Amino acid sequence: MTQIRKILIAEDELIIARVMKKVLERFDFEVCQVSDGPEAIKAAANFKPDLVILDIHLQNKSCGILAGKEIRKAGSACPIVFTTGNSFEESQKEIADVPDSHLFIKPIDTEELVKFIRTLKTP
Repeated sequence: MTQIRKILIAEDELIIARVMKKVLERFDFEVCQVSDGPEAIKAAANFKPDLVILDIHLQNKSCGILAGKEIRKAGSACPIVFTTGNSFEESQKEIADVPDSHLFIKPIDTEELVKFIRTLKTP
């Protein structure tokens, strides 16, 4: 197991995505950014991230949870962090069957996110 270096962000809100990307790059993470579920699935296969950060509600009415399940089906075992502005309990139930997944409620404290990422290891 090694530290997280490559991070895929799937976020439909451009400002949030850009801020998160800039913050993570300042901490020397390599970041790939997309805005919908199909792009996230494709990027996960090509970019081979150590961590995926998926908003639950993405562009084009795509679902981050379904994208996370597809990423798992494709063989990726990297940790997945889901993000949402919805209730914690509802979202926890939705992601329960995605192995090695975690949930952050928006607005996300980027310092807390970076601290959390530093505790994770790649499979």
